[in-house]
Amino acid sequence: MAGSTSPATQLHDVVITNEQTRAVWRAGHASIEHGRIVVPLTGRRRVPPGILENPANTYTLVASDGGDRARKFANLTVDREASTARRWVFV
Repeated sequence: MAGSTSPATQLHDVVITNEQTRAVWRAGHASIEHGRIVVPLTGRRRVPPGILENPANTYTLVASDGGDRARKFANLTVDREASTARRWVFV
């Protein structure tokens, strides 16, 4: 089954909290790709103003994976070089 994706790498009900400001982003979906969490941006799911501007901030991401297991990732930072206008990458 080459190319199949593990359910553990697909996240839904994603909520990202800025650990310094406590601002919350309900991001919806994300995936784990090569050890990085990738949050795609869609027309409905945009980044709230002010949540990602400070490069020194850290984030906590909580979600359910494809197997409906609760997942939590704390002390994440934004990989600004890997992020684009269409996706944000956290490490």
